[in-house]
Amino acid sequence: MRMKKIVALLAIVALFIGGCNMMNKKETLTKEQQDNVVKWISRGYDVNVVEFLQLSKNNSTGIYLLSIRLNEDTTLETTIPTDSLSEFNNMYGTVGLNPRGKFQYLERSEWFLKDSDVNISKIVVHYLEN
Repeated sequence: MRMKKIVALLAIVALFIGGCNMMNKKETLTKEQQDNVVKWISRGYDVNVVEFLQLSKNNSTGIYLLSIRLNEDTTLETTIPTDSLSEFNNMYGTVGLNPRGKFQYLERSEWFLKDSDVNISKIVVHYLEN
């Protein structure tokens, strides 16, 4: 009987610790998801460097905000909002950067189609740390 109580207590402690770890799990993006964002940007803008600054979630709205900086210029910082991190799984797409006036001089005269292949090998990418 005493052994059953000890086993039950250990099981409760293990479940509690596991639950705490799940609640504290920090969400982030994979390298592949971040590369997809770089492809979206490069279809519409001429960029040399993309730096991922932060991924945050607004708990009241449920919206994720991905903060980025372009070309190592602090005046070229913006956020990309999304309802779900799974949206970043898609390599095909485009994104408009706001405020538009800030990024307009980087904008391509003609955007690549959202399903076109783009080569990002010459773009320096600073990834989020996991």
